[in-house]
Amino acid sequence: MAGLHVHARTVSLVALAFALVIGSCTCSDRPLGDPPADRVEPACLWLISPYAELADGGTHLIYDEPHHRSGTVCLCLTQDEFDGLGDRYERVGWPEEGTLLEEYNELAYEECKRLSALIEDVVDDECLEYYEAGDWLDDIYFARGDWAIGAPPGFTCDDP
Repeated sequence: MAGLHVHARTVSLVALAFALVIGSCTCSDRPLGDPPADRVEPACLWLISPYAELADGGTHLIYDEPHHRSGTVCLCLTQDEFDGLGDRYERVGWPEEGTLLEEYNELAYEECKRLSALIEDVVDDECLEYYEAGDWLDDIYFARGDWAIGAPPGFTCDDP
């Protein structure tokens, strides 16, 4: 009986080791030519409607003038990561530290300030207000379909 117990334990350990080795295999188990299971693609936050105040008292929409479109910032996400951002209307607000939403908010603020600086005679802008309120976090979409132009020129998720 004792031999059986040792044998069963040995078999269990061998089975566990085998499962760990097979489970951690980096080899592909998908058919050749199929796309990878964890495909990433640009998911872009659109800087929709922040304004800059001008020295003459007027305002100017902050946008990517050279490309004639709203400014965007993008991250390369999987569908699961995108889904993990949650319902778009529930994203608005100060994002939790260390999350993708925090990264988007930081990138959007930097891009908003960059675009604002390109406008002549700017004395103030709404970038900080949008940043502090997380106002633009509801405008994140994959760069496909109606949002296909979301990725800025030259942005890609392709491996180098």
